[in-house]
Amino acid sequence: MFKLPNVNPTYRASAQDWADYAEYHALLYGRVNFYDLSKSSRMISDEETVNGTEDDADRYLEKVDEIAAEIRTRIGSGEELYPFVLEDHDYSLLFKEKSERSRIIYSYLLLATRANMMSDRRKAGIDGALLFEHLCAVVAQNYFGHRAEAKVFGTSKEDIGNFRTRLREITLLLKEGGDIHENPGHKPQDEKVDVIVWKSFKDRQPSQMIGFAQCKTGTNWVHRLSELDTQAFCNTWFTRQPVITPVRLFFTAQCFPRETFRVRANEAGLVFDRFRILDYLPEEIEEKLITSMRDWSNAIIGFYSKCEG
Repeated sequence: MFKLPNVNPTYRASAQDWADYAEYHALLYGRVNFYDLSKSSRMISDEETVNGTEDDADRYLEKVDEIAAEIRTRIGSGEELYPFVLEDHDYSLLFKEKSERSRIIYSYLLLATRANMMSDRRKAGIDGALLFEHLCAVVAQNYFGHRAEAKVFGTSKEDIGNFRTRLREITLLLKEGGDIHENPGHKPQDEKVDVIVWKSFKDRQPSQMIGFAQCKTGTNWVHRLSELDTQAFCNTWFTRQPVITPVRLFFTAQCFPRETFRVRANEAGLVFDRFRILDYLPEEIEEKLITSMRDWSNAIIGFYSKCEG
C-alpha cells in the first residue's frame, strides 16, 4: 500500500499502488524512472528486503514491467485528461501538462486517494472529501445526460439545516417520495447517500430515473461497498415510494481494482472510479470547483513535503 506522506509500496503491492506512487513522484519532480523508483523504495516485502543480487535485479525489472503495463492502461482510459506519458521504452514516466484542467483534476483525484483523508482532509480551509462529493455530482449529472439535475446531500458542518429538512427539499425537487417519516429516536447523518441525481420530465410527474451515490476518497473503502441500500433508504424515509427504485452509484477517487472489477461492482452498483470520473467530466466545470481542487492539492503537497523533509 502506498500512503502519503511516507508509506511506500512494498514489492507485493498492487500495480495500481505502484502506478500511483510513480505518478506522485512524476507530479513532484517532472519525471521518474521506474527502475530507480523501485530500487529507492528497497521493495520491502512481507518476508525480506531486496538486497541487490542478480536475482533481485530480475525482480526489479518484473516490477518495472508491471508498472508500465498499468500506466499504458491508464493512458488508454484517460486519453487527453491523463497528464503523464511514457518515455525511455516505457521505463520512465513524464509529467506532461496537456491542459491546466487535466493537471488540476487528475492531481486532485490522485492526492484524494493517497492522502490521509481522515486527519488531513481539510487544507487551505477546504474539505477535500466534501470537494469530491461536489465533483461527483457534476459527473453524475453529466452521465445521466441532458436536463439531469444533481445535488450534494452528504452531511457536513457546512450544510445548512438538518437531515429531515434537506430530505424534504429533495422530495419537492423530485416530485416523488411524498412526505418524510420522522423516525423519532433515530439520529441520521447522510444514511450513506452523498449525492442525489435525477432526470425528470416537463410534466413533473413521478416515474423517472433517480440515482443515490456514495462517494469515497482514500483507500479504505472496500469493506463499505455494499453499505448503501437505496430501497431501504426509501422505505425508511419516504411515505410514498418512488415508482422506480433509485439506482445505486459508487464513486471513488481511487482506481477500481481491475482484477476483481466485476466482483466488487456486484457489491457497489454502478461504479465510477478515477478513470470513469474522467470519462464523464463535462466540457465546462464551475471555476470555483476547479480553483478549490487546485488550492487543496497545492496545500496537501506543501504539507506532505514538510512532513517528508
